[in-house]
Amino acid sequence: MTNILIESYKKVFENKKANIGLIIFAFLWTSLSIFVDIRLGNIYSLKQNPVDLICNILIGIYSLQFLHNAIENINGGVLPKITEITPKTIIGLLGLNIVWGLYACFFIVLAVVLYIKTHFMIVPIVIVAFILFLAPFIYYFFLAYAENFKLKGLFNVFLICKLIKPAAKNLYINLTLFIIISLLTAAAYILIYTVAGITGIDRAGIIIKDVYVLDLFMNTFAGYFVIITWYFAFPYSLISSYNKYVRPVLRKDFIWQKWLKH
Repeated sequence: MTNILIESYKKVFENKKANIGLIIFAFLWTSLSIFVDIRLGNIYSLKQNPVDLICNILIGIYSLQFLHNAIENINGGVLPKITEITPKTIIGLLGLNIVWGLYACFFIVLAVVLYIKTHFMIVPIVIVAFILFLAPFIYYFFLAYAENFKLKGLFNVFLICKLIKPAAKNLYINLTLFIIISLLTAAAYILIYTVAGITGIDRAGIIIKDVYVLDLFMNTFAGYFVIITWYFAFPYSLISSYNKYVRPVLRKDFIWQKWLKH
């Protein structure tokens, strides 16, 4: 199973120039986000500010192009050049996020309403748990869009249930592996900050209002890790199971819908 991690990160790191660009991007993202939080008086807030939202969209667009190249084996499937990005990635990214986000909001509101009506806590708990269970499957819809940049059929909320049986095992094995590596990285992150706090290094080199050199460095590292792991390595690890288990289901559903129309 560790081969999944190794091969996924290996593919992401294959284009060294692109990775340098991602590090610079993570640094600029961190710096601008901190600056905006300070200006807004929310320096300790975990809420996303406008810079975070914009950067999430930009890196999501780049991720879709990477996944398209990987699925189609374009230029070896490595991280693409900026000039390779097609405008269609923007349409898919926004469309899928908005529609599936609305679905999630609907079911959360449904859970609240049912609790108000029934006063049974188990009802909203079951609904929210089911939402969390299904949420990782959304990655497959992004992969489906990345393959040919077509949204048709990818807004079918019932289709996600058809993916549970064929794809759940591979999805959750990969998800578990990447969660473990993320937790280990988080533990190292906390350990470094703890040692820095004991030695006083964390207060060396103030940049601006309670922000120090170590903060900027560590937050840049954290941002870069999240980018390469959850925007690139993890979805890349699902391409094999997408090709084997998910694509046939999506194509079968699409053919069935065309037959019904006739």
